[in-house]
Amino acid sequence: MLSFANYSGDADSKILREIWARLLDEALTKGGVAEACSVVKRVGSKLDPADGACLPLDIICLHLEKAALDRLSSGEELVGDDDVARALLGACKGLPEPVLAVYDQLLLNGAIIPSLNLKLRLLRSVLAILREWGISVIAHRLGTTSTGASIFLDGTFSLNQTGTANQGARDKIISLANRYMTEVRRLNLPQNQTENVYRGFRELEEKLLSPY
Repeated sequence: MLSFANYSGDADSKILREIWARLLDEALTKGGVAEACSVVKRVGSKLDPADGACLPLDIICLHLEKAALDRLSSGEELVGDDDVARALLGACKGLPEPVLAVYDQLLLNGAIIPSLNLKLRLLRSVLAILREWGISVIAHRLGTTSTGASIFLDGTFSLNQTGTANQGARDKIISLANRYMTEVRRLNLPQNQTENVYRGFRELEEKLLSPY
């Protein structure tokens, strides 16, 4: 198996990106997006998410999200809204911020993401990541599992009932949810395609803001 750690520098970075592209294409051919996501989690989790050369998240994210949209649109494969996002989180050992940074980078670059439907798919993935992050913050505060913490997001449990919180992380999630709501509204797509995503960000923001 290739040792990614043996590569460094600009020239090697280009080689690694090409290797990742081939690796993903082989996985897509073998078992679709599900197999490619599995490869990303398996290989990526052995690498340092801070090493952009060994783990080029932008290339991986764009490759997988494009494939997911194409296969879902054609009916070739049933791909969940959060499948790619969860694969990238797995590759980054559960750290949401490097994954969100990559989605942010892609969403801000209209030349890379000219398709409105692809932008919407990326925003669905961002929502899944923010929701996972919110659940992990709540779980830490409650001293419970992620399953227990999800009761908060799906039910009526209040953050203020949990005592001292990770206020910084909560504030960041709220800020990002608000910003991405605006991004969803900017998409020139029928409302019936965007409403669920917009509502997801809004409900996440409202839940984290609510004192009761």
